[in-house]
Amino acid sequence: MDYFAIVSFDVAESSDGRAKAGEEHRARLTELDTEGRLLTAGPLPSTDAYGQITEGMQGSIIIAAFENLEAARQWAAVDPYQAEGVYMETTVYPYKKVFG
Repeated sequence: MDYFAIVSFDVAESSDGRAKAGEEHRARLTELDTEGRLLTAGPLPSTDAYGQITEGMQGSIIIAAFENLEAARQWAAVDPYQAEGVYMETTVYPYKKVFG
């Protein structure tokens, strides 16, 4: 298995959708973690024009092991945040762990 970075950006005003789908979204991450496949995951806090953190989230990053790029894309496509309309864009990249 190889690592892949799943990078997603939220639609504006995504907090309601995040609240609705958050538990199911985190359950899937817990499953990856239990399987030893999750390297890291977390939200991207919103920032203002000066780079200062503001209220809300602008997206998420998940780095996890999958059999191949297509498997990572398929996993990302059925994320509960996708179904709830939280994400406006998701891209999956191969990721090479160097440190940590």
